[in-house]
Amino acid sequence: MRVPAGTRLSLAAGDWASHLGLPGTVPLEVRTVAVAIASAGDAPVGTMWVRGHLLECAGPAACARSWCLRVAVRVERLYDAVADRT
Repeated sequence: MRVPAGTRLSLAAGDWASHLGLPGTVPLEVRTVAVAIASAGDAPVGTMWVRGHLLECAGPAACARSWCLRVAVRVERLYDAVADRT
């Protein structure tokens, strides 16, 4: 699946997990930088790693890296976000 950089993800609690694999308990808005397939044991089943910025983030110039957030996102939400862009 190709998710273009800059895609906005509006995630509900339970649609994402932290970098430690803990389920997200609050809504989260992310603008993508990169999306990668999670390898076995690397992220919860049925998710892909997303690197990006919170919407209120000033962007790469304000962050230590080209992204400031890494979360595992349910594949269904990524499909929804890509479909909304077309």
